[in-house]
Formats: sequence, C-alpha cells, structure tokens
Amino acid sequence: MTKAPAKPGLPLSLSVEIPTTWTPEQALAVFELLTEIRDTVWHQYNVQIQTELQNQHKQMI
Repeated sequence: MTKAPAKPGLPLSLSVEIPTTWTPEQALAVFELLTEIRDTVWHQYNVQIQTELQNQHKQMI
C-alpha cells in the first residue's frame, strides 16, 4: 500500500493511546464501533482491498 504524501505540519504517523481506566462497557463500545467501521470499509472496498493484499503478497515473494 502506498502512503499519500504528508501535508505540511502533519506528523507522518499517529499514535493512539488507549486509556487504562475504561470500564468494560466503554471498552466494548469502542470495540463495537471499530468493528462497525471495519465492516463498512470492507463492504465498500472489499474488491480493492483483496487486490491490494494480493499485490503486496506478490511483492513479498
């Protein structure tokens, strides 16, 4: 996967810190949200994702 060039002033990567103080309910809510986002992206882009994964696999061989 190629990365888009960074915009001036923005970091090249983002670090996500997860609080250690979440309740189990809060952790589950975040987990469910991420799952929904993942499923939505897959539904929209599954063919392109599969193609990209195949291309990356070929490059590794």
